[in-house]
Amino acid sequence: MIKVSYLVSYDYYMFLTSVSQLYDYVDQIVVSIDKDRKTWSGNNFEIPNSFFDEVKKFDKNNKIDFYFDTFYLSHLTPMENETRQRNLVLSKLGRGWKIQLDVDEYIYDFKAVAKYLNKYIFLTYFPRLTPICLKGKLVTLYRELSQGYLFIDNNEQFPFITNQNSNTHTRNNNKVRNFQTNIKVIHQSWARSEDEILKKIKNWGHRDDFDTLQYFEFWRSLNSSNYKEFKNIHPIVPNVWDELDFIKSDSIEDFIKKYALKKPQKLIPLPVSLFIKAIINKITK
Repeated sequence: MIKVSYLVSYDYYMFLTSVSQLYDYVDQIVVSIDKDRKTWSGNNFEIPNSFFDEVKKFDKNNKIDFYFDTFYLSHLTPMENETRQRNLVLSKLGRGWKIQLDVDEYIYDFKAVAKYLNKYIFLTYFPRLTPICLKGKLVTLYRELSQGYLFIDNNEQFPFITNQNSNTHTRNNNKVRNFQTNIKVIHQSWARSEDEILKKIKNWGHRDDFDTLQYFEFWRSLNSSNYKEFKNIHPIVPNVWDELDFIKSDSIEDFIKKYALKKPQKLIPLPVSLFIKAIINKITK
């Protein structure tokens, strides 16, 4: 079984772009939304009824379930609220490969990714014996321009697939084996309108980690003429985003298609022998 969880709030409108990349190849999709429409920082957001109508129309095979709960607790930091929500959703997914996505993350060529995960589906049968977290690589969309998208493509790693019921911090789990898969995920992180970016930096888990307004002004100054002048631009760990690139495109869907043609998924085999040895050791102890 391949299952997917989404955390949905003010950027709900990106959900259908993301879920359409993988819908045909997964077994279950759980969409979590705060029942009081609170962000991790306690701010209010709205989701129109038309969104749920669109999702219902899209969900032809009845794979999508909504999970409403209280995901904002005032005594927790935004990052702690995020970790808590992700863990609550993981517990809803049951057994299988559990893919943890945000609505602005797009796994292109998911047919190949599903084939890859199904090859190792045995690792989900007895998750206590084979605890694992799989990492991918982010392609970060940085700014949407009239001619296309500025983006960063430098193999930035992030964990997002597990066979466990909880993480230790956001999507990270430092208590289990972590392996790189080379699955590439396009992340529409900063490629949004100015109003959306302001809303994002006031509400996300990294809200207190840097001077968000100063960084916003820097982001707003970039364009297709000057982007090559700037290096190491990540707001927290500068060299994580070492340089910007550009693809001419007229929509996010167009960018996804062009990037997928340029760089198809090339996945790294998992070291199966290590897992077999670990299982034998646990059984024989």
